[in-house]
Amino acid sequence: MKIRLRPSQLFGTLPIIASKSLSHRYLIAAGLAEGESTIHNILDAEDIEATRHALKALNVKFDGNKVIGGQFKLVTSTTNIKASGSTLRFMIPIFMLQANPVTLIGDKRFFERSLQPYEEVFFKKGLDIAIYPHDESFSVTVKGPLINGTYHLKGDVSSQFVTGLLFALPLLNGDSEIIFTSKVVSGPYIDLTLLTLDHFGIVYELKKQAIYIPGKQKYHPQNLFVEGDYSQAAFWFVAGTIQNSNKPLQLLGLNPNSKQGDKQIVEIITNMGGRIIYDENNDSYLVYPKKTASTTIDLQHIPDLGPILMVLAAVSEGITYFKNTERLRIKESDRFAVMVHFLEMIGIHIKTDKNEMLITGQKQIMGNFNFDAPADHRIIMALTILSLKIKGEVIIQNAHHIQKSYPTFFQDFKKLGGHVDEIT
Repeated sequence: MKIRLRPSQLFGTLPIIASKSLSHRYLIAAGLAEGESTIHNILDAEDIEATRHALKALNVKFDGNKVIGGQFKLVTSTTNIKASGSTLRFMIPIFMLQANPVTLIGDKRFFERSLQPYEEVFFKKGLDIAIYPHDESFSVTVKGPLINGTYHLKGDVSSQFVTGLLFALPLLNGDSEIIFTSKVVSGPYIDLTLLTLDHFGIVYELKKQAIYIPGKQKYHPQNLFVEGDYSQAAFWFVAGTIQNSNKPLQLLGLNPNSKQGDKQIVEIITNMGGRIIYDENNDSYLVYPKKTASTTIDLQHIPDLGPILMVLAAVSEGITYFKNTERLRIKESDRFAVMVHFLEMIGIHIKTDKNEMLITGQKQIMGNFNFDAPADHRIIMALTILSLKIKGEVIIQNAHHIQKSYPTFFQDFKKLGGHVDEIT
């Protein structure tokens, strides 16, 4: 899909879609529970459908917002997780709870995103994991049964490996411990997993560089509501801040006390001079247009905010310094390189090093631009918000890839007054 964007001013009220991170986690925990859970407000997106599909392979059943678990058995030996890295990494240890081999098929990009932490810990336990690249895809075959014990795990690659083990280890017959052999990145995502375990009755003990997980536990069915997604709301927080308007955007459905790490978007924009107010009477954020200035942004725990924060920096006064940018290279695309390319394309001055970036903001961006976007939902959405500051026509190729996490993104953009058309 190719879209055309014309200069717009946004205004109005927008309910923020459900958290992708919590939708994954609540569905998986409900699938592991013995009985029927009800999960309200589950995100409807390709990544979440991939998790549903994987759980169905283990005999989990779905009826609307109901999840029926507890009859854990492998009913198919192959499952396609498409482009969902969360599904891949969360489900590998869960599939290994039983003894039969399982093959997960996914997009080829995943072959470039390392599974080394699992390969290392499973090899030490005598467990099999084999990865095979194909022309347009890749597959990984795993074989259990998973065994309890000590797992020494790198913490500086992805929190998703930690989450996968945290889901599976409580169901083993003996106790286990995850010991981190390096600093932990994306710690807030581990916090969301631990929150999910709390909801479903799983106990654990946090230590200085480890998590202790008793065995012989059971997940208990729950009735839960998935809160709004700060990762997706970030696009609207930035849109409301940078647009040429005198009216605020009102964002609904976000928990001001959320453990989502990407809630940091509010603090970052405020530190740059933005004006964001939480209205307790209406349970909403009001985001006012405001001139913003440079700051220092650490992406270590919030890599998904990288693209949209780079857009914000590009239209803010001064030089914004980004550090711990390296993990942006191992996402759906090399987000570091892609954003540098697109921002330089519109005339933004950028200096880069291996793990950092300096962006010099620019007040006006003139011209017509055609962005040949990669298959990366966050890049496409960030470029859409960037169009609000471009005095000219913007075309984005491959815009359909928003289906991965936010299928209604362009509908919401239009709802707020954005000018966007699909073109052939």
